[in-house]
Amino acid sequence: MENILKIEKLSIAYGDKLILRDIDITINEGEFVGIIGPNGTGKSTLIKAITDLIDIKNGKITISGVDNRKISRRERAKIVAVVPQEFNIDFEFNAFDIVMMGRNPHMYGKKNTEINDFDIVQEAMVMTNTWQLKDRYFNQMSGGERQRVIIARAIAQQTKIILLDEPTSHLDIHHQLEVLELVRMLKVRHNITIIAVLHDINMAARFSDRLILLNDHNIMVDGTPEEVIDEKYLSKVYEMEMIIRRNKVLSVKEIVPLRVIKEKIDVKKTRIHVISGGGSGEQILERLNSSGFEVTCGVINRGDSDWEMCRILKIKCAEGLPFSDIDERAFLDNTELIAAADMVLVTDVPFGRGNLKNLEILLDSNKKIFMKRRLSQFDYTEGLAISILRKLENKENFSYIEEYDDFIKIISRGD
Repeated sequence: MENILKIEKLSIAYGDKLILRDIDITINEGEFVGIIGPNGTGKSTLIKAITDLIDIKNGKITISGVDNRKISRRERAKIVAVVPQEFNIDFEFNAFDIVMMGRNPHMYGKKNTEINDFDIVQEAMVMTNTWQLKDRYFNQMSGGERQRVIIARAIAQQTKIILLDEPTSHLDIHHQLEVLELVRMLKVRHNITIIAVLHDINMAARFSDRLILLNDHNIMVDGTPEEVIDEKYLSKVYEMEMIIRRNKVLSVKEIVPLRVIKEKIDVKKTRIHVISGGGSGEQILERLNSSGFEVTCGVINRGDSDWEMCRILKIKCAEGLPFSDIDERAFLDNTELIAAADMVLVTDVPFGRGNLKNLEILLDSNKKIFMKRRLSQFDYTEGLAISILRKLENKENFSYIEEYDDFIKIISRGD
């Protein structure tokens, strides 16, 4: 596979302010490379350096084997097209005129090319679903329409590389998806190299073959989305709590941003055992874990969404077999975890015969037990769960909570 772009020891500064330091990147023909990172890490600066819009302090950029500094602007425009974050124009050009501008680098010195250029522009506009907009003034279009027109202009430019600088930042989710699907199609159908600065990490992971994460003037990690979408990199760079999970529909990793400002709770090394299942514990498990409590959980069957949350957060849990009743081994593991805890929290998980032992086990426990009050049907055992619950209600160590906030207040006070 041919190297189409090579960046060696690139350093860029604005006056005394260093932006990028000793950057090394090699991009192959036909790759879709997403550039991600917090604001101010040099993502857009990198795009400007490739297009020679800013001077570089040190290093070298090579495009198709030629030193970028030796390529004229017209020749570079035949190789590299740019889709900027914003494209503003003072004059009343219609969409067709804007797309035809993509042919400018190819018109110099040629005669009788109007028909050929018209065909190229028409094809680009049909591909981007903008042909019906050809007579509309650019400044009267919506953001999504404008962005598709600018992509059509880049297609009409017929380059080997398309650079996109935050192309979806001002678009709603529908048009974000539309733009990136279109760009991905260009890469697949025409083997065009795509280099895109993207703020949305999940979109970048979904569409890119490769991600480059910039931070602190340099590259923190360069690899596949599977390698780069990792909490050890992203939580540090973006300075926030997050969960990394797999999107089961798209089969890609994605992040779930949680919080930047943490709850201020004096946890005093309180150990809390959570009895949950079926997704009833996801929110409180994450919240307790984030607050610094020592959290355990169980019994949860493998594959359950609460089990998945424990796996992500590295919470120890008593684990059962998928779609199976609680066996003796899991029951004993759960007994040990409850014995080691300071208190037990029971979510509003429904009970059937498969998980009834999670309720029965509490009858012999002397630990404080807090249960979220049931507002809907929870007993699928023909009254066995309700019978056990009535016995628990008579225990001095048993209390109901209405909301999880109530539980957080109780344990924060040390009651």
